[in-house]
Amino acid sequence: MHLYNAWLPPPVAEEAKKERESFARVVKSVKESYREEDGDDSESVFATLKWISVIDLFIKAKSELNLEDVAALVEFGLHVFEASKDKIYVQVRWGSVLVKILNKYRKKLSLTVHWHPLYDALIQTHFTRSTGPEGWRIKQRHFETVTSLVRSCRRFFPPGSASEIWSECSPLLENPWHNSSFEGSGFVRLFLPTNAENREFFSQDWVGDLITIWGSIPNCPFWNSQFTAVLARVIKNYDHLTWEPLLPVLFTRFLNMFEVPVGSGGGSYPFSVDVPRNTRFLFSNKTSTPSKAVAKSIVHLLKPGGLAQEHLAKLVNLLEQYYHPSNGGRWTYSLERFLLYLVVMFQKRLQREQMTVDSSTHTEFFLGKEERRSFVIVALKLIERGQYSKNEQMSEAVAASTSILSYIDPSLVLPFVASRFQMALETMTATHQLKTAVTSVAYSGRSLFLSSVSAASDHADELANVESFSELLMVSLSNALLGMDANDPPKTLATIQLIGSIFSNMAALEDTTDEFSPISTIRFSEWLDEFFSRLFSLLLHLEPSSVVNEGLHTMTTSGTFLVEDGPFYFCVLEILLGRLSKPLYSQALKKISKFVQSNILSGAIAEVGLLCCACMHANPQEAVVHLIEPMLSTVISSMKGAPSTGFGGRKTFQSPYTRKEKLTISPALEAATDYMLKVLSVAISYGGPHILCYRDQLKEAIALAFESPSWKVNGGGDHLLRSVLGSLVLYYPLEQYRCVQRHSGAPLLEKWIGTKDYSVEEPLTAPKWHIPVEEEVSFANELLQLHLLSAMDELMKICQDKIHTDAGNEKDHLKVTLLQIDSSLQGVSSCLPDFRPSFMDAKAEDPSHSLFLVAGAIGSRVGSTDMRQKAADTMHGVCKYLLEEKSDDSILLILVVRIMDALVNYGSLEYEEWLQHRQAWKLEPRWALVDKAHMHNTWRSSQSSFHLYQTNRNVSPSNFAILLMDDVLKLALHSYETVRLLAGKSLLKMIKRWPSVVSRCMLTLTENLANPNAPEHAVLGSCTILSTQAVLEHLTMEPKAFTSFAFGILKSSRHETLKAQKAINELFVKFNIHFAGVSKSILKTSSSDGENFGDLIAQIGTMGSEANGLHWRYNLMANRLLLLLVMTSRGDPLLSSKILSETAGHFLKNLKSQLPQTRILAISALNILLKESPYKRSPEQLEISSGKLHGSTKSSLEGALVEIFQEKGFFSEIFDSLSHVHVTSDSDSTSSRVNGGTSSFQSVADKSI
Repeated sequence: MHLYNAWLPPPVAEEAKKERESFARVVKSVKESYREEDGDDSESVFATLKWISVIDLFIKAKSELNLEDVAALVEFGLHVFEASKDKIYVQVRWGSVLVKILNKYRKKLSLTVHWHPLYDALIQTHFTRSTGPEGWRIKQRHFETVTSLVRSCRRFFPPGSASEIWSECSPLLENPWHNSSFEGSGFVRLFLPTNAENREFFSQDWVGDLITIWGSIPNCPFWNSQFTAVLARVIKNYDHLTWEPLLPVLFTRFLNMFEVPVGSGGGSYPFSVDVPRNTRFLFSNKTSTPSKAVAKSIVHLLKPGGLAQEHLAKLVNLLEQYYHPSNGGRWTYSLERFLLYLVVMFQKRLQREQMTVDSSTHTEFFLGKEERRSFVIVALKLIERGQYSKNEQMSEAVAASTSILSYIDPSLVLPFVASRFQMALETMTATHQLKTAVTSVAYSGRSLFLSSVSAASDHADELANVESFSELLMVSLSNALLGMDANDPPKTLATIQLIGSIFSNMAALEDTTDEFSPISTIRFSEWLDEFFSRLFSLLLHLEPSSVVNEGLHTMTTSGTFLVEDGPFYFCVLEILLGRLSKPLYSQALKKISKFVQSNILSGAIAEVGLLCCACMHANPQEAVVHLIEPMLSTVISSMKGAPSTGFGGRKTFQSPYTRKEKLTISPALEAATDYMLKVLSVAISYGGPHILCYRDQLKEAIALAFESPSWKVNGGGDHLLRSVLGSLVLYYPLEQYRCVQRHSGAPLLEKWIGTKDYSVEEPLTAPKWHIPVEEEVSFANELLQLHLLSAMDELMKICQDKIHTDAGNEKDHLKVTLLQIDSSLQGVSSCLPDFRPSFMDAKAEDPSHSLFLVAGAIGSRVGSTDMRQKAADTMHGVCKYLLEEKSDDSILLILVVRIMDALVNYGSLEYEEWLQHRQAWKLEPRWALVDKAHMHNTWRSSQSSFHLYQTNRNVSPSNFAILLMDDVLKLALHSYETVRLLAGKSLLKMIKRWPSVVSRCMLTLTENLANPNAPEHAVLGSCTILSTQAVLEHLTMEPKAFTSFAFGILKSSRHETLKAQKAINELFVKFNIHFAGVSKSILKTSSSDGENFGDLIAQIGTMGSEANGLHWRYNLMANRLLLLLVMTSRGDPLLSSKILSETAGHFLKNLKSQLPQTRILAISALNILLKESPYKRSPEQLEISSGKLHGSTKSSLEGALVEIFQEKGFFSEIFDSLSHVHVTSDSDSTSSRVNGGTSSFQSVADKSI
């Protein structure tokens, strides 16, 4: 079991145990959905696609699955992939999920995968002239998917595959001056396996031949990239080959690939070889140096007593000058990647050698202490030069490399780190060096601790090193406080990262006299006082880096660099306060409490709030007394005497409400109250049961905030209500930063672990979770009664009973009441049960009988489904009222959209939180893994019921959800862009969750396009939704939706505004780019009004003729759609020869068109449609098909085309048209209703169309 799943909250972890059986049911269902007896052309392959997202869900959830089920699914997926030769979209979907499965289980599966079907899939789609109807984006995705699948399958290629692949591709490499050689090199790199089964193929002679072929094309980055990648894999996987004689050639090539300048030269190849654009596009080709492959080759060439180390030293001596800050250039990126990959590959090789227990492995090639030391000395040359690089990526790569090497040979690396840090402290001119030096110490913090403690306890002869390392730790910790400067953000963040790195290693922070402690001379009580003095000074001088949003929702974050530029600030406070001894925590808490109560820092709300939150997380019992209670008292006392509207849910206003004067509060009181409420809302996030004793004060503070006439204070109440509800009902880890296991060799340090350390036999100590108790759920229900149910009743009174005589008062009342509902829903998120789904079969109304299950819950259940349904019914009425009476009030409408989104899109709030979460450390202290486990549970809760509606046709959305979806659709077509965009995003989430509702939306959206009287904003909103990938993919599966879309586009020419035409053009271009074909069921089905496929072709063909009088752009669209339909359905026995003949005749007549774009498209169409002509077949094909043709080679198209050829003047008109070069613009076209032909966008769109 994966560590994240083992550490889930207990109720979720128990449910997750059922996922193994659930996955087995999914595999069975996937197989049953595919009917192989129908043949390769059956539509059943499309029926399997609905399960792809479910399979992907189990992979991302890291579920514990049976390997037999995984292997069966992989074999089935590969079979479907091979059977879908002419269905690129199916291959993209299945290929992508197979790649994920194979990459995850590659070492556990025992499979045999043949390479030729994958090779045929590439050749047929991307290396022949058989142009399919699919757009370039879907073809690009197909190539990326197939190549990724090949890379994942290479390890499963059977014996003899390498020989077959080389025999297939090597002839392409024989002529280096032919473009086929580049394709051959790409295929060799992609397909050639280097697994144990093909070991016998790779001989010394073959290596010599490969290097000879490599040298046949000099000065070509693409060529070098392919062969370097192949050699890197061969060098790594086969130790029976001798590389010593080839080292001079290899290292010379490696050096030349970096293209660094010599003297005044530019460094680029003077006579480089150009590669065909299509080949560069298709095959993996980084224009920069293949640094990863070079590094991998060098690391695995190193052997005890070998010459590779000498060649590496020479290479580094030549390259190190280009790492210097003054020698930067376009080569800097390649060199930075080379350094990092070199160190990372070396680390991985050492780890693999240490963990190898197989007796068959050649241990004589393992690197010893001397080889490791030599490598570190060489790498330090590059690190020393690049440490102060002006390139940010180079600086980070140097710091990361230093950290890795400090574990490999601390005696060499740590003195270097110490000397650079001391130098940076002493410098007076190059102050920028301090930030880089501090970062290096932060990255090497644990190595410093381990070296100090282990050396002090085990090796008395290394006392000098111990003292220097300990001194570095003490000096860095003491001087770090000087780096906290509001005027120097980079240095401040580096300092905070250093403090976090040091304290993440220590099991506890307390004053100690232990002689083995690396920082025993530091008095933490004094250091703590100085730290908070510096921190408070920093907070007092902070200024927001961006304008604070004072609109609908004021943000809790104030926008300063401490929270905007990374998560280090909050992590350091959590680590520090979580590991302090009780006396030191009390000392820190008193200082923090005094600071918070004596300062109003409107520019640092988030920073102060996070400081208080860290105190609460570390010790809520004490923090709630010293922080929460004083702030609550201050808020209540300051608001009690202030003017009140009575709109806070306590129904203190009189009905009807007749007051006309505008209530206000002073700006000072407003700012202070807003600040205190928002700090309190952040601080209380981890309060849990400890805030129950203040339930009355919290209810009063929230109600007073909503009753305030200030919108800013209302926003503070919004944050507080959300935070209190989340604190009560959500699952979150407790005591996350407290040490639970010490390092066996250094008891003063915490033991760090990794995700692979978990085992059922020796489970790691699981985190302690906040599981809501009955009193917390009761308080949450009480708050929902006050601010959700009562607020909904109040809303209905406002809208139905017209209790306000003044429009301004009514708007304020609506705003505050809607804000309460929004806050309540945001606070409890998916803890409020979802709508009950509707069932087509009344006997199957138990959703627990779902075919699949992925466990996930964000917290304990609160409220009921009836509460969500009542809210939906209320919001439907409110939306209708606002659209009729206040359709010009964007703030009210945005609140309505947010509430509807929270009601309908169950789990979306958790998904957005998971997306926005940022990890602080890439290393693995326990608290960081607990944080990742928490986020893993958050993601699981967002997905637990998301895919239910995609796989079970018996399950459909609740009627309440459909009601709100229709309202959101109306708002997505609103005249205000802000409302339109927000509602459009919400609607897109609904469409993804409920694919069955797409057709319901399509009717409205396409009608807006076809209706010439539809307003501009309706057209813009419709185009935005129709251009989303979810809708465009639905067109592939649903013929009626495609038909509706096609006619909607073609009938949209009468919209006169430039914005509308621009949006329609963009939509059509995007449709072409992402076009994935049309389901062949379109050939079988008829529309509701009796039209069949032939009628559809005829109508589109009519619209594509010049006699129709459409604007030339729409003429082009019609002809393009006609071509796409015929291309999709050609070769199908259901497509009559009459339709094919008429379509070919249509395009033949279009050769006489006066529109150049139409003529170009007609030529392309005829090339495609006439490709199957018997005159284009080989003699062998003609002989095979002679029986079917009864001895005649006459095409079914020939009769129709000959008639057109024999028309009087046909060829003279064609040649006259083709002889004129004329580009039609809008100003030239009499049928144009769009004024704006000079628009640069339209010219680009025209070209795309």
